[in-house]
This record gives sequence, structure tokens and C-alpha cells, in this order.
Amino acid sequence: MKRFVGFVQKEFYHIFRDKRSLFILFGMPIAQILLFGFAITNEINNVDIAILDQANDVTSKEIINKIAASKHFSIVDIIQQESSIESIFKKGKVKAVLQFENNFGNNLIKDKQANVQVLTDATDPNMASTISNYISSILKKYQQELNKNINIDYQIVPQSRMIYNAELKSVYMFVPGVMTVILMLVSAMMTSISITREKEQGTMEILLVSPLKPFQVIIGKVFPYIFLSVINAIVI
Repeated sequence: MKRFVGFVQKEFYHIFRDKRSLFILFGMPIAQILLFGFAITNEINNVDIAILDQANDVTSKEIINKIAASKHFSIVDIIQQESSIESIFKKGKVKAVLQFENNFGNNLIKDKQANVQVLTDATDPNMASTISNYISSILKKYQQELNKNINIDYQIVPQSRMIYNAELKSVYMFVPGVMTVILMLVSAMMTSISITREKEQGTMEILLVSPLKPFQVIIGKVFPYIFLSVINAIVI
């Protein structure tokens, strides 16, 4: 037992003497907490959206102004035709399109109900759902203000429609990222194994006395595995 305690003490001495180990031990968790705790968030701000206002009346413009005033959205385009919706999504210019039906204001006054279609790019299901919920919240708040001022029960109905991933399968978003992380880890692991093998076989000294510089040796070890990982990713 004393031998084991002595061995543990020796490891503590090595750690405390190595400033790099202490930095990694205490600095990395703090950096990761700051990164994952504050930088990564589910909130959305200044998401680019487009407007298709087929009604072009006072009510639709008031709602558009409400959305423009929100910190969550940034209106980057006003499209004139429904046929432009698909092209604007394909260009990646916006994450959502808000479409007001014809005679939106008249329908709201006459039928006490009007529809607003919320089209979102569902390649990122979480983002699409969040955008839809935020817009629905703005519409509901405007509806409550309208009913309070006029004392009439108007209904503004948001109709959500997901583009490109209507089933909201998150696998389409996560699998490519997970695949990249796995291939990156495998490449790093195989590179470290290759360098360790050189050390074990006693050929590392030969590499170090060769005309190659140390960073060239490392890059030469890494490059084949990166190349093979790219081929592996294409096959997968």
C-alpha cells in the first residue's frame, strides 16, 4: 500500500511541476463551460426571413412591423410571387417565409378569422420549430391587443409548413456532424498510433535525423489518414 501511495504522490509532483498539464486540467473545463454554457443556445436572434404579402392591407402591414421590431427576426426580402418561395429557400437567403393570404384584413373583419402561412426550412428541425413558435407567439400577442382594443374575438391562425424535411427527422442534421466527428477522432487516433509505433520500433530517431523538419514528419503522418477518412466519408 505504501508503494502505491508513493507512486500516486510521484504523479502529483509531476502534474504540479508541469504547467501545461495544470493549464489543461483547470483551463480547459472553464473554457468549455463558457463555450457550451453561454455561446451555444437554443434562442434565435436576427433570423433572416422573407415576407409574401398578398393582402397588402393595413392589418398585414401592422403584423409585419411587429415582426420587424422583434429582435428575433430580420426581414431581408419582400417577395411578390408565390413561385419565388422555393428559389429563395434554395439560395439559402432565408430560414422562413411569412405568407399572408389574399384579403387578409377583410377576412379578419368579415369572418373574424384570417390565416397566415409560416413556411420554414426544416433541414434544421429544431430551428424550424423554434421559428414557427416565435412567429406564432407574435401573432397571438397582436391578436390579443386587437381583441382588447376592439372588444371583438378575432382569430389569426398561423399555418405552419415545413420545407425539405416535413417529418422533422433530426437524423438528417445530426448524422453528417456525427460522422465528421467520428472520422476526425479515428484519424487522430490512427496518427498517434502510427507515431507511437515509430517510437517503439526505434525508427523515430531515423526520421528526426532525416532532412525533414519535425512539422513535416507530423503532417506526413496525418495526411494519409485524412485522405483515407475523406474516402471513407464518401463511401459511407
